[in-house]
Amino acid sequence: MNKSFQNRPFIGLSHRGNSKEFIENSLEAFKSVAKKGYKYIETDLRLTLDGHVVTFHDEDLKRLFDLDVKIKNLTLKEVNILFNKHKCELFTFEETLNYFPEIYFNIDLKIKEVVMKTINIVEKTKSFNRVCFASFKSLHTKMVLDKHPEAITSMGLTDVALFKFLKINRKNSNILQIPIKWNGIKILTKKLISDAKKRNLLIHVWTINNPNEMEELIDMGIDGIVTDEPDILMNVIKNRNLLES
Repeated sequence: MNKSFQNRPFIGLSHRGNSKEFIENSLEAFKSVAKKGYKYIETDLRLTLDGHVVTFHDEDLKRLFDLDVKIKNLTLKEVNILFNKHKCELFTFEETLNYFPEIYFNIDLKIKEVVMKTINIVEKTKSFNRVCFASFKSLHTKMVLDKHPEAITSMGLTDVALFKFLKINRKNSNILQIPIKWNGIKILTKKLISDAKKRNLLIHVWTINNPNEMEELIDMGIDGIVTDEPDILMNVIKNRNLLES
Protein backbone atom coordinates (compact mmCIF):
# COMPACT_ATOMS: atom_id res chain seq x y z
CA MET A 1 0.00 0.00 0.00
CA ASN A 2 1.31 3.44 -0.85
CA LYS A 3 1.66 4.91 2.64
CA SER A 4 2.06 8.47 1.41
CA PHE A 5 -1.26 8.60 -0.48
CA GLN A 6 -3.47 5.92 1.05
CA ASN A 7 -2.77 4.81 4.60
CA ARG A 8 -6.07 3.05 5.27
CA PRO A 9 -7.61 -0.10 3.74
CA PHE A 10 -10.40 1.67 1.86
CA ILE A 11 -11.02 5.23 0.66
CA GLY A 12 -13.91 7.06 -0.93
CA LEU A 13 -12.99 9.54 -3.65
CA SER A 14 -15.51 12.26 -4.43
CA HIS A 15 -15.73 12.71 -8.19
CA ARG A 16 -15.46 16.46 -8.91
CA GLY A 17 -16.91 17.27 -5.48
CA ASN A 18 -20.61 17.59 -4.72
CA SER A 19 -21.96 18.14 -8.23
CA LYS A 20 -25.51 17.39 -7.02
CA GLU A 21 -25.80 20.77 -5.30
CA PHE A 22 -23.02 22.85 -6.83
CA ILE A 23 -21.15 23.25 -10.10
CA GLU A 24 -18.71 20.37 -10.36
CA ASN A 25 -15.07 21.12 -9.49
CA SER A 26 -16.03 24.43 -7.88
CA LEU A 27 -14.76 25.58 -4.50
CA GLU A 28 -18.25 25.06 -3.10
CA ALA A 29 -18.48 21.51 -4.47
CA PHE A 30 -15.18 20.66 -2.79
CA LYS A 31 -16.08 22.35 0.50
CA SER A 32 -19.34 20.42 0.60
CA VAL A 33 -17.75 16.96 0.40
CA ALA A 34 -14.99 17.95 2.81
CA LYS A 35 -17.70 18.78 5.34
CA LYS A 36 -19.28 15.38 4.69
CA GLY A 37 -16.04 13.71 5.78
CA TYR A 38 -14.24 13.10 2.50
CA LYS A 39 -10.45 13.22 2.59
CA TYR A 40 -10.00 12.38 -1.11
CA ILE A 41 -11.26 14.35 -4.10
CA GLU A 42 -10.90 13.47 -7.78
CA THR A 43 -10.65 16.46 -10.07
CA ASP A 44 -9.47 17.48 -13.53
CA LEU A 45 -6.99 20.07 -14.71
CA ARG A 46 -7.06 22.37 -17.73
CA LEU A 47 -5.58 25.71 -18.76
CA THR A 48 -7.29 29.07 -19.15
CA LEU A 49 -6.37 31.67 -21.75
CA ASP A 50 -4.26 33.56 -19.21
CA GLY A 51 -2.31 30.43 -18.27
CA HIS A 52 -3.97 29.38 -15.02
CA VAL A 53 -4.22 25.68 -14.16
CA VAL A 54 -7.83 25.25 -13.06
CA THR A 55 -9.99 22.41 -11.76
CA PHE A 56 -12.20 21.88 -14.81
CA HIS A 57 -13.16 18.72 -16.70
CA ASP A 58 -14.55 19.52 -20.14
CA GLU A 59 -12.71 21.02 -23.07
CA ASP A 60 -15.53 23.52 -23.49
CA LEU A 61 -18.39 25.06 -21.53
CA LYS A 62 -21.21 23.49 -23.53
CA ARG A 63 -22.39 20.92 -20.98
CA LEU A 64 -22.20 23.11 -17.90
CA PHE A 65 -23.21 26.50 -19.28
CA ASP A 66 -24.59 25.81 -22.77
CA LEU A 67 -21.81 27.92 -24.27
CA ASP A 68 -19.90 26.64 -27.26
CA VAL A 69 -16.56 28.09 -26.23
CA LYS A 70 -13.40 26.33 -25.09
CA ILE A 71 -12.01 27.06 -21.66
CA LYS A 72 -8.56 27.66 -23.17
CA ASN A 73 -10.07 30.68 -24.95
CA LEU A 74 -11.35 32.32 -21.77
CA THR A 75 -9.52 33.98 -18.90
CA LEU A 76 -10.03 32.78 -15.34
CA LYS A 77 -12.01 35.94 -14.62
CA GLU A 78 -14.30 35.31 -17.59
CA VAL A 79 -14.96 31.72 -16.52
CA ASN A 80 -15.69 32.84 -12.99
CA ILE A 81 -18.34 35.25 -14.20
CA LEU A 82 -20.29 32.14 -15.22
CA PHE A 83 -19.53 30.28 -11.98
CA ASN A 84 -20.50 33.32 -9.90
CA LYS A 85 -23.95 33.41 -11.51
CA HIS A 86 -24.53 30.06 -9.81
CA LYS A 87 -23.04 31.27 -6.51
CA CYS A 88 -19.90 29.22 -7.09
CA GLU A 89 -16.25 29.98 -7.72
CA LEU A 90 -13.61 28.25 -9.81
CA PHE A 91 -10.24 28.13 -8.08
CA THR A 92 -6.85 27.60 -9.62
CA PHE A 93 -5.26 24.31 -8.65
CA GLU A 94 -2.70 26.14 -6.53
CA GLU A 95 -5.46 27.95 -4.66
CA THR A 96 -7.27 24.65 -4.18
CA LEU A 97 -4.23 22.94 -2.65
CA ASN A 98 -3.68 25.87 -0.30
CA TYR A 99 -7.36 26.09 0.68
CA PHE A 100 -7.60 22.37 1.52
CA PRO A 101 -4.29 21.45 3.20
CA GLU A 102 -5.73 18.23 4.67
CA ILE A 103 -7.33 16.93 1.46
CA TYR A 104 -5.70 14.44 -0.91
CA PHE A 105 -6.26 15.18 -4.59
CA ASN A 106 -6.40 12.69 -7.45
CA ILE A 107 -5.80 14.87 -10.51
CA ASP A 108 -6.55 13.98 -14.12
CA LEU A 109 -4.02 15.70 -16.39
CA LYS A 110 -6.33 16.35 -19.33
CA ILE A 111 -3.83 17.87 -21.73
CA LYS A 112 -0.06 17.72 -22.20
CA GLU A 113 0.26 21.49 -21.78
CA VAL A 114 -0.91 21.30 -18.18
CA VAL A 115 1.65 18.72 -17.00
CA MET A 116 4.75 20.82 -16.32
CA LYS A 117 2.72 23.68 -14.86
CA THR A 118 1.05 21.23 -12.50
CA ILE A 119 4.38 19.75 -11.43
CA ASN A 120 5.60 23.26 -10.61
CA ILE A 121 2.47 23.94 -8.54
CA VAL A 122 2.86 20.72 -6.55
CA GLU A 123 6.54 21.56 -6.01
CA LYS A 124 5.69 25.08 -4.84
CA THR A 125 3.01 23.90 -2.41
CA LYS A 126 5.06 20.90 -1.24
CA SER A 127 2.10 18.61 -1.94
CA PHE A 128 3.68 15.53 -3.51
CA ASN A 129 2.55 13.39 -0.56
CA ARG A 130 -1.14 14.21 -1.16
CA VAL A 131 -1.42 14.39 -4.94
CA CYS A 132 -1.89 11.42 -7.24
CA PHE A 133 -1.17 12.28 -10.88
CA ALA A 134 -3.51 10.47 -13.28
CA SER A 135 -4.31 10.50 -16.98
CA PHE A 136 -5.76 8.27 -19.66
CA LYS A 137 -2.57 9.05 -21.55
CA SER A 138 0.39 7.24 -20.00
CA LEU A 139 2.74 9.82 -21.54
CA HIS A 140 1.41 12.48 -19.19
CA THR A 141 2.23 10.55 -16.04
CA LYS A 142 5.56 9.47 -17.55
CA MET A 143 6.45 13.16 -17.85
CA VAL A 144 5.75 13.53 -14.14
CA LEU A 145 7.86 10.51 -13.19
CA ASP A 146 10.73 11.57 -15.44
CA LYS A 147 11.08 14.75 -13.38
CA HIS A 148 9.96 13.38 -10.01
CA PRO A 149 10.39 9.59 -9.69
CA GLU A 150 8.99 9.81 -6.17
CA ALA A 151 5.67 11.25 -7.39
CA ILE A 152 2.49 9.25 -6.86
CA THR A 153 0.88 8.24 -10.16
CA SER A 154 -1.90 5.94 -11.26
CA MET A 155 -1.64 3.84 -14.40
CA GLY A 156 -2.82 5.15 -17.75
CA LEU A 157 -4.83 3.03 -20.18
CA THR A 158 -1.74 1.48 -21.77
CA ASP A 159 -0.28 0.58 -18.40
CA VAL A 160 -3.55 -0.92 -17.18
CA ALA A 161 -3.76 -3.08 -20.31
CA LEU A 162 -0.15 -4.23 -19.94
CA PHE A 163 -0.76 -5.26 -16.35
CA LYS A 164 -4.14 -6.89 -16.94
CA PHE A 165 -3.16 -8.97 -19.94
CA LEU A 166 0.62 -9.39 -19.63
CA LYS A 167 1.22 -8.80 -15.90
CA ILE A 168 3.72 -6.08 -16.74
CA ASN A 169 4.02 -3.08 -14.44
CA ARG A 170 6.39 -0.96 -16.47
CA LYS A 171 6.59 2.19 -14.40
CA ASN A 172 6.77 3.40 -10.84
CA SER A 173 3.04 3.26 -10.14
CA ASN A 174 1.17 1.10 -7.67
CA ILE A 175 -2.37 2.36 -8.28
CA LEU A 176 -4.83 1.03 -10.86
CA GLN A 177 -7.82 3.33 -11.32
CA ILE A 178 -10.25 1.53 -13.56
CA PRO A 179 -13.90 1.13 -14.57
CA ILE A 180 -15.65 -2.21 -14.21
CA LYS A 181 -15.96 -2.34 -18.00
CA TRP A 182 -14.41 -0.37 -20.85
CA ASN A 183 -15.77 -0.49 -24.41
CA GLY A 184 -17.52 -3.77 -23.67
CA ILE A 185 -14.43 -5.40 -22.14
CA LYS A 186 -14.62 -6.41 -18.50
CA ILE A 187 -11.67 -4.80 -16.77
CA LEU A 188 -12.31 -5.55 -13.10
CA THR A 189 -12.22 -9.27 -12.30
CA LYS A 190 -11.42 -11.35 -9.24
CA LYS A 191 -8.23 -12.43 -10.99
CA LEU A 192 -7.14 -8.84 -11.56
CA ILE A 193 -7.75 -8.06 -7.89
CA SER A 194 -5.75 -11.15 -6.89
CA ASP A 195 -2.90 -10.26 -9.25
CA ALA A 196 -2.87 -6.68 -7.97
CA LYS A 197 -2.69 -7.75 -4.34
CA LYS A 198 0.23 -10.06 -5.13
CA ARG A 199 2.07 -7.03 -6.51
CA ASN A 200 0.96 -4.79 -3.63
CA LEU A 201 -1.05 -2.61 -6.03
CA LEU A 202 -4.10 -0.57 -5.09
CA ILE A 203 -7.33 -0.73 -7.11
CA HIS A 204 -9.72 2.23 -7.25
CA VAL A 205 -12.91 1.74 -9.30
CA TRP A 206 -14.83 4.50 -11.07
CA THR A 207 -17.50 5.79 -11.31
CA ILE A 208 -19.81 3.89 -8.93
CA ASN A 209 -23.10 5.45 -7.81
CA ASN A 210 -25.22 2.44 -6.77
CA PRO A 211 -25.01 1.39 -3.10
CA ASN A 212 -25.41 -2.32 -3.83
CA GLU A 213 -22.60 -2.15 -6.35
CA MET A 214 -20.45 -0.31 -3.83
CA GLU A 215 -21.05 -3.07 -1.28
CA GLU A 216 -20.19 -5.78 -3.79
CA LEU A 217 -16.95 -4.09 -4.80
CA ILE A 218 -15.85 -3.63 -1.20
CA ASP A 219 -16.58 -7.32 -0.58
CA MET A 220 -14.37 -8.15 -3.57
CA GLY A 221 -11.48 -6.40 -1.87
CA ILE A 222 -10.94 -3.21 -3.85
CA ASP A 223 -9.18 -0.31 -2.14
CA GLY A 224 -11.26 2.68 -3.20
CA ILE A 225 -14.36 3.89 -5.04
CA VAL A 226 -14.81 7.07 -7.07
CA THR A 227 -18.40 8.34 -6.95
CA ASP A 228 -20.75 11.11 -8.05
CA GLU A 229 -22.95 10.26 -5.05
CA PRO A 230 -21.01 11.41 -1.99
CA ASP A 231 -23.89 10.87 0.45
CA ILE A 232 -24.56 7.32 -0.72
CA LEU A 233 -20.92 6.23 -0.56
CA MET A 234 -20.38 7.92 2.81
CA ASN A 235 -23.35 5.98 4.22
CA VAL A 236 -21.81 2.73 2.99
CA ILE A 237 -18.45 3.72 4.49
CA LYS A 238 -20.02 4.56 7.85
CA ASN A 239 -22.15 1.41 7.94
CA ARG A 240 -19.02 -0.68 7.38
CA ASN A 241 -16.98 1.27 9.92
CA LEU A 242 -14.59 2.38 7.19
CA LEU A 243 -14.91 6.08 7.95
CA GLU A 244 -11.77 7.99 7.07
CA SER A 245 -10.17 9.54 10.11
